[in-house]
Amino acid sequence: MDASNNIAQAVWNKSTYMATCIRKWGSHFIQTGELLVYHQGKHTKLQSLINDEDFKNECQVWLRQQTPESHSSTNLKKYIEETIFPKLTGHIKKETISEKTCRNYMHFWGYRYDEKKKGVYYDGHEQPDVVEYRKEWLKRMFEYKKSMKDFDGDMLDVVLEPQLNPKEKEIVQVTHDECHFYANDGQWKIWMKKDEDILRSKHIGCSIMVSAFLCPCHGLLQLTDEQLQVNPHIGHKEAVVLRSIQSDGYWKSEHMLDQLVHQAIPIFEILHPGCTGVFCFDQSTNHNAMASNALVATKMNLSPGGKQPKMRDGWYINENGEKCIQSMIFPNNHHLKGQPKGIKQVLEERNLWPTKEIHLTCEQCSGKCDDVNLERVDCCARKIISSQPDFCEQRSILEEAIIKAGHIFERYPKFHCECNFIERFWGFAKRETRRICSYNFADLMKRVPEVLISVPITTIRKFARKSWRYMDAYDKGLEGRTAE
Repeated sequence: MDASNNIAQAVWNKSTYMATCIRKWGSHFIQTGELLVYHQGKHTKLQSLINDEDFKNECQVWLRQQTPESHSSTNLKKYIEETIFPKLTGHIKKETISEKTCRNYMHFWGYRYDEKKKGVYYDGHEQPDVVEYRKEWLKRMFEYKKSMKDFDGDMLDVVLEPQLNPKEKEIVQVTHDECHFYANDGQWKIWMKKDEDILRSKHIGCSIMVSAFLCPCHGLLQLTDEQLQVNPHIGHKEAVVLRSIQSDGYWKSEHMLDQLVHQAIPIFEILHPGCTGVFCFDQSTNHNAMASNALVATKMNLSPGGKQPKMRDGWYINENGEKCIQSMIFPNNHHLKGQPKGIKQVLEERNLWPTKEIHLTCEQCSGKCDDVNLERVDCCARKIISSQPDFCEQRSILEEAIIKAGHIFERYPKFHCECNFIERFWGFAKRETRRICSYNFADLMKRVPEVLISVPITTIRKFARKSWRYMDAYDKGLEGRTAE
């Protein structure tokens, strides 16, 4: 006891209370072998702002309204001091919170300070028309999936055959996309000496456009040497096209059609005999392009002749319920023989030309009017004819080719690249190319084909499984980032 009194007096200039504490600490250490937990200051009477729901909601609403570049502890501190504190407390102080505290708040609310990287593109992802299309598209895709192979096991090498009804064909998903590889797109994170400085060109350099088809069963659609010898009529081993933009020009719809008809479909039918392919494309202009003679209202003039294409025959249902074939050009016994009829003549032959005066196109259809009537049907000539069943049923040139071959054509929903597993295939291929390529154009042309055929089939199947998980999440009602 004397020892504790002497220590309390010498160290803290205290007597009875501190001496009692010293004896208590000593007894606890002798009994447990541990120091007594210090509780002083841990029973604060003030609540942290981070636990205040009103404060939290005000801050999070403000953060959501800011652009990603505006998210910072400095801006949050300014908003709290100038807006939230006066609103919640009625007092204004010049400085009431530190930037470090604001950073802690942002971490607690799920924000992180990191490099901006590419991810799922959400702008337009949840537009009503996109969501409606996605809903119908998912119904079709999951119906197809019942007739598709599945893969199980750690390496996804266990094939689960579909349960097919008699005369029912197996279905195989085939996905397509284009990607660009650039000559100056090398690795950005490299090992350098302390004083070393590497200069790189600011230009992206020459580019290679790659158009490819994948399926989960084989990965890249490609034939073996034996299959190519047995089928000499197929002049391509892989359903892959590489083009230099600088020397070969841009990739157009006619190039896409040629690859589909002469590479993808023949190779698919050799790899999957007796199966039906679901060929999936994104909604680019190349994939939605129409044939030169397709029934497209926007290419037609109001009057005969002029700069309008000669279209294929259309059809309509007459007053007796009969289907009538209608030529879109004047017959040989007409004084305008061989010339396109124009919208007015076509509608008059169908008894659809209105009695009121109408123009070729109206302000609503041309996008010049903000107040749009969605239920309009006869506002202009192009609106009337574009609503006719033969024009509504007009398919793109790719869809016509795929249906003619006995397969199924599908378009991914807009802004849903995560549903297309070839997007991850491109990411893998670019990473490998950066690793092995010296990044001059000649070496790029050599390395890209090598990398494309070297991506493991297990990896491709994992990419496909990931995309189907996204689709399953959307099918169950999850939206946007919730599906992540």
